[in-house]
Amino acid sequence: MVDAKSVNSISPDAKVAVISAMLKHPDDLSNLSAIRQKLIREKAIVDQQLKIGVQNQMEDTKEALDILGTTKEQVLGIRANMKNIDSLCSDAQGLIKDYPRIRKISQTHQNFVATRTLVNNFQDLHQDLDRIQSMMREDMRNILGPAPNLLMVHYQLYKLEQLRNSTVHMARDESLDVKVTLKQYFGRLDQVIEEFEGYLWELTRNMIDLIKNKQGSVVVRVIKIIESEESADTKAVTTTTKAERRTSRHGLGGKKTDKPPREVKSLRSKFFDVLHDEVSRKFKMLLENVEKEPIECLEATDFVFPDLALVYDDLVPRSPSNYKIFPFFVLEYHRHVYELANKIVNSPDLDGGLILHLLRWVREYYASMNHQLGVTEELLEPQLLDGNEQGLLDEYLKLVRTNLFKWINNMMATATTDFSEREAAPEKDSDKLYNMQTANLLFEMVNQQVTLAGDSQQSTVIEQVIKECIGVIKEYQKRWKAVISSEVKRQLETPDAPAGLAEYIMAATNDQIKCAEFADALLARIEKENMIKNRKSFETAKDLLNECMDDFFDVATHGANSLLDLAFHDVKEPFTKLHTSSWYDGDPMGLIVATLKDYTDDCRIHLNDYMFNKLIDWMLERLMIAQIDALRNRGAKLKYPTCTDRLKQDRAAVFNFFVEYKPINDLEQDFDAIEQLHKFACSSKKTAYLNFYSMKRVYHDLPIPLVEDILGRRDDMDRSSIKEIMDPVREKFKDKDPSDASRSPTVFSKVKQ
Repeated sequence: MVDAKSVNSISPDAKVAVISAMLKHPDDLSNLSAIRQKLIREKAIVDQQLKIGVQNQMEDTKEALDILGTTKEQVLGIRANMKNIDSLCSDAQGLIKDYPRIRKISQTHQNFVATRTLVNNFQDLHQDLDRIQSMMREDMRNILGPAPNLLMVHYQLYKLEQLRNSTVHMARDESLDVKVTLKQYFGRLDQVIEEFEGYLWELTRNMIDLIKNKQGSVVVRVIKIIESEESADTKAVTTTTKAERRTSRHGLGGKKTDKPPREVKSLRSKFFDVLHDEVSRKFKMLLENVEKEPIECLEATDFVFPDLALVYDDLVPRSPSNYKIFPFFVLEYHRHVYELANKIVNSPDLDGGLILHLLRWVREYYASMNHQLGVTEELLEPQLLDGNEQGLLDEYLKLVRTNLFKWINNMMATATTDFSEREAAPEKDSDKLYNMQTANLLFEMVNQQVTLAGDSQQSTVIEQVIKECIGVIKEYQKRWKAVISSEVKRQLETPDAPAGLAEYIMAATNDQIKCAEFADALLARIEKENMIKNRKSFETAKDLLNECMDDFFDVATHGANSLLDLAFHDVKEPFTKLHTSSWYDGDPMGLIVATLKDYTDDCRIHLNDYMFNKLIDWMLERLMIAQIDALRNRGAKLKYPTCTDRLKQDRAAVFNFFVEYKPINDLEQDFDAIEQLHKFACSSKKTAYLNFYSMKRVYHDLPIPLVEDILGRRDDMDRSSIKEIMDPVREKFKDKDPSDASRSPTVFSKVKQ
């Protein structure tokens, strides 16, 4: 709605703009009459509102003027009455005969009464002090007692103190001798007041014990006395301030105050100082002994939470709210705990166990503060350990890492020396398995660190410790691989190398399997005891330990293959005679099998069963590969048909050797490759391609150079015969089956191309 008043107040250009906004289209001209009527109605409404507003304003102004006139009349009336009162007072003085003299006598009488009272008080001072001391010492006999005379003693001392202040104040213009005499006279009063304050602070120091002893009323009396003195201090400060202001306004000639000065005691401030000192006393011995017995000192702070609970339940209701007694005690206790924790952190004897204990204790401290007292960690300043828990954890992990590597280096130095020098056979366990004892030592250290970390009850700590242990274990695995490889190389290259390497490799291999079992047991223990409560941290630790177990099997596999390296090195010479002229005259395969049997018989007794079975599988594969490669030996010749029986004899020797260790069905399946290859090698010209095709269909990765080399060793085939067989074979090789890429490799994939 357009405001008519605002329209009148705006410029002509603005008015034109308003009209143009209302008449945007030619069709709006047809509504001109309606728009004009609308504006007239709006103007009438605004005029009516203005009229009502002006009328209300006029009525309010008139009412205010009436009140102002009435007020003026009342002020004039009060002034006239005050003049009448002053006139009556002056007339009354004139009516009383000898008024100045009567006034002087009255003043003299008042002074006489005051003087007599003062003299009586002087005469009774020492008797009053005797009585006060008697009551006070009666209460002091039991510092945790009910103290029934406490308020009375304070009241009496307060009155006597006022007497002293008044007397000294009246004598302020007297000679020095008078002032000294008064000071000596009131000296005993000062001593009793000092004794009373000492008693008051002793009660303050024992405030928590008073609550425990069901003497909460004593606490109330102590605080009432402090409040009373604080009130007197406030009045004294106010009086002094007013006097100073008058002096500043009127100069030195200004009127002096008639009230005696009071020494400001500030008992409330002293009250909190005494409480602070008492809390410090409780922690004093702990702080002094923390370097000698850090863990014991931490545990000895178990009084903190019961004390604070007592303060909250019993002391807070008996204290003024402005004292904020609970926050005071919380911060006092916390700051001393902070100092205690810092002393432990800065201790020169800080070790991993102490760090973990401290980290766990800090977490428990904050949790207890929150759950038992409702005090969150954010309210406790300064932060324990200055919020540097991660830094302390990093220091602990550094200690773990350093100690573990130190232990590993020492252990591996000894183990490597034994492994390299081989002055005596390795130790055997109850199952006659060779072992090096390194597995037991390694996981004794690892379990010790994990147990220690578990005491912290923090998932992150345990996860990090496991990571550090895995890092050391990887170094352990790496070094064992290197040691085995180095010694195998020395054995193969150096004729005078110490004997017994195979036995030590078996011992090292057994240790790796035992390590994998220990790692699995550690994982099961962590899961069973729910040591890592955080699911993400547990999964991380689980993955690390599973990977660690795989790596142990990898090192064990390396050891088993090293045994095979030694074994096949010993049969290297007989393998070179296979399929040569010596083969037809002798039995090199029999020598090979006999040599390998010496190894397997020894391994069967002293090597872990799982690794022995793996060793047999890998030995069979190696033997088959070596047999295949031997078909291409220098000087190899397949004398047909004599070679057929010799190859069959070799296969039988190998089969009979391995059937002792493997199920016959599995062994027949494994022997299929060498059997088919020998069948092809002994094929006639007519059956050669068919035998090849049958073999190729099963063994997709059969290399064509091997096929051609085998045919080339036949003494009954010339080049044209070989070409006649190889042409269709090559054609078959061109037709690659797309599914071959997804098929598993066979033994032929490991044959030399």
